[in-house]
Amino acid sequence: MEQKKSMSFTAKDIAVIGLMIALKVVLTRFLAIETQFVRVSFTFIPTILLAIMYGPWVGAFSGALADVAGFFLFPKGFPFSPGFTISAAVAPMIYGLILHRKPLTLRRIILACLAVTVIVNVGLNSLWLRILYDQAFWGMLPIRLFENIVTLPVEAGIIYWITGNKSIQRAMKGYPIKWIR
Repeated sequence: MEQKKSMSFTAKDIAVIGLMIALKVVLTRFLAIETQFVRVSFTFIPTILLAIMYGPWVGAFSGALADVAGFFLFPKGFPFSPGFTISAAVAPMIYGLILHRKPLTLRRIILACLAVTVIVNVGLNSLWLRILYDQAFWGMLPIRLFENIVTLPVEAGIIYWITGNKSIQRAMKGYPIKWIR
């Protein structure tokens, strides 16, 4: 009979996960450009790095925790919606499923960013906005599509550059990452 592997975390792991969650909160709440239907930020960086380092489940948990903590610690006037917490968990789960313990090629990074863009950013988040604000789904879709078409190559390029950076690779030594370059 196969023995289950238990997931155990060192103090360093807990500190790294906590720092990434804090970074996500700061990037989302203080350094993002945000309107009712569009948010532009660099929150995807700690999201993807956590998913690469710790996998889809830690990524999902940290995404949901960062969303809830950010909302309750630093509310911005928008109502709380559990739908966006689901989105905040699904995105790193997708990144983790595609990138964790797998070769970090440009093709795989683009695939992960594209999957999150289509499923979460355009799909789920547009649905939550439709439910929350009772806006016409097809009316806001062109704005959301344009934003995501512009940000997709930027996000993929930034992540490809970060994962190819030798300093980042040294800092992330010891994690189950398959560096290509």
